[in-house]
Order: sequence, then structure tokens, then C-alpha cells
Amino acid sequence: MPISDEVRRRLEAMAGRGIKPGEPPPEAPPDDPDKPRLRPGDEDASPEELEKRLGFRERARREDERFRRATDSEYWLALCFRDPEDPARFCKAARITLHGHYIHGPDLAAAVGKTAVQNARDRAKALLSSRALTGTDGESVTDRLTSTLPPDPLAGLTGTGGFERECAEELAALASAFTAPPDPHPANVLDSPHWIVVVFPHREAKDAFLADTGLDVLGDKYLDGHQAASTMKIRLGK
Repeated sequence: MPISDEVRRRLEAMAGRGIKPGEPPPEAPPDDPDKPRLRPGDEDASPEELEKRLGFRERARREDERFRRATDSEYWLALCFRDPEDPARFCKAARITLHGHYIHGPDLAAAVGKTAVQNARDRAKALLSSRALTGTDGESVTDRLTSTLPPDPLAGLTGTGGFERECAEELAALASAFTAPPDPHPANVLDSPHWIVVVFPHREAKDAFLADTGLDVLGDKYLDGHQAASTMKIRLGK
């Protein structure tokens, strides 16, 4: 039956080789956090029991990692555009496949890998561009902060006619507001109905992509697709 490196070192120590008597049991290197480590009390365990303990800890670690990634909701980002044709233009320019509203993060990372932001100067330029008074699409910071909000669906209700009638009117107004078609040209691009979602296998992959491309200066969840394309040197065209 094969044994792990930890148990092999423990057996060597018991045989008088390797670790000297009285020395603490070995631990995994600090730069290898995924490797099971010996804990207080393990020095009294038999090789068979030690093997079981380390195996159990490794299984528990893998299960914890699986659960964390299965319940993580931070592994995607949305790119929002002005026109309905822009998502398809973006994917065509990047030479990646659009699956409905979704694209694979690793595919986009591979497509822009050679043009990713690599130095502090490029990152500073991307940051200044994202905060410029007027962007390439003509939208200014003032436009974003003062954009018109959707109308209040309850604004026209009078509040008369009795409790039951008031409730029915409010429900009808809310239902109408929820089913109303989205504004095809909203004042704020982040409210646009024209969007695509970039999906990554896990949060670390998304965070690494944002840092490598310099998109982290634009945000980490909802991004202006036009600014993102410019940062990644993708020309949308017409």
C-alpha cells in the first residue's frame, strides 16, 4: 500500500533517520497551503492512523473548496453597451463566440492576452480614461450622476376609493412597470438592455483577468462595455 511523503518522513524519523528526537514534526511548506499539515498530537499516532488523519483532512479541504466555489456568486462580470448590435460587434472583434448573452471568460482572456495592460503607465492611462469628464461615447461623469431615473409607477395614484381599490390600483401599476419594455437608449449605459456576461470558472480567475487587463479600474461587476473594449484594445467598429 503506497504511503504519503509525510508518513514516509515520519517513519524515517522513528527509525533514527531524518528528524532528530525531540524536534517538532514537519509541516508543509508555507507556500503550499493545499497540502495537509501535521497538527499537535499527530506525533503519537501510528503510521496507519497518521495516514488516515491526513487523508481525512485533505478530503475535508477539497470539500470545503468545492462548496465555496459552488456557492460563489462573484465569478462573472457584465459588459453594458449602447446599441443592440454592440455585443455581437464586440465578440466579432475579439474573435470569440457569443452564447446567447454569455461568453467564456477564459476565451476572452486568451483573445486579449497579448494586448493586456502590463505596466503602471498603461494602468494609469486606463484609470484616467475611465474617469474622464467626457468619454469616447460622449457621456460625461455629470451625465452619469444626473441621468433621469425611471418614472415612479405610483406617482399618478390618488389614494382614494377605499383600501381594496387602492391596493388593486397599486398592484396594477407595479405590474405594468415590471412588464414595460426597457429603454433602448438609457441615459446611463449601465442601465442598458444591451449587455453580455463574461463567465469565469471561479472568482480568482475573474479577479486575475480584471487585474491583467486593467479593467479593475472600471469596476468588478458592471462595466461600460465601450470603455472596456478600449482598455483591451478591441475596436468595435460599425
